[in-house]
Amino acid sequence: MSKFLKLALLIVGCLFLAWSINAVDLASVFELLKKIGSGFLIILLIYTGVTWLDTLSWKYNFRPDETLHFTDWGLWRVRQIGEAYNIITPLGTLGGEPLKAQLLKDYHGLSLKQGLSSLVIAKTTFLAGLILFFIPGIAMILMSPKVSDEFKVISLVGMGIFSTSIFLFFVFQITGSLGKICVWFGEKTNNSKLLSFLKKLEHIDGLFSGFYKRYPARVIKAVLLALLGWMLGLVELYVILYFLGFPVSFYELWIIEALGQLVKVGSFLIPLRLGAQEGGLILIFAALGYPANLGLAVSLIARIKELAWVGLGLALGATKLSQRTAGGK
Repeated sequence: MSKFLKLALLIVGCLFLAWSINAVDLASVFELLKKIGSGFLIILLIYTGVTWLDTLSWKYNFRPDETLHFTDWGLWRVRQIGEAYNIITPLGTLGGEPLKAQLLKDYHGLSLKQGLSSLVIAKTTFLAGLILFFIPGIAMILMSPKVSDEFKVISLVGMGIFSTSIFLFFVFQITGSLGKICVWFGEKTNNSKLLSFLKKLEHIDGLFSGFYKRYPARVIKAVLLALLGWMLGLVELYVILYFLGFPVSFYELWIIEALGQLVKVGSFLIPLRLGAQEGGLILIFAALGYPANLGLAVSLIARIKELAWVGLGLALGATKLSQRTAGGK
């Protein structure tokens, strides 16, 4: 079933990609890409800032005593390695998370439970920052005379569903609901392996539900740093559009970035978000009155940037592995 689902999602992505390619003039897209030139280095520099803010946000999802086990630079490297695997594995944006926890255990002395707990909280605070980023975006979409009523409704419903889901996920964590479910299942079974697994889940649930109650200031800092990362993404998008010869207004910039991130979040199960990212950006730019070619060009630049960072993450991973092998010898 799992293989069938992955194959089905990949086929859906390929269909989206085929539609995206058919909807534009590829020659015009390549002409736009040529304009980026040295601007790509600026884009990479800005994105470095984004990854650093995301790392600092993750740092505040650990207890103060746990942060003594690593430096900011060390945590950044772990994040980059994990994010590279998030992109290249067929598990959406989840493939690299267990790897991050394993790296924290192997190289920084934290248990798998501590690492996984921080990652659950980090995913929540990261997306909570995105919800805060969406709020002005929703207002700007509703006020924009360029956006059709149908597109406004679709955007509002999409952001509403996403925001509600994240809020419920947060409530699920802070109330310790997972632990209560594990206790309930534990009372219904005598299977020793299942009981052991449920105990581990109950312990992890206690770690992150307890974290929210004991360290609310750290949670707030993590959310605000995540929000700053999303906002720095606006600068990155502005630079891309500036070099492509399409400087847009501040309002349109926020609308494009908010809707683009909504598409990415909504298509996280599709391997590499193949086709969904391209088709989504084409529709977003077209809805604002810009050429469809521009949407595909922006998507391809994002893809090239991703490949550069995947290469960096894999290189960092190979370096860590070689250091461990050398140490073992």
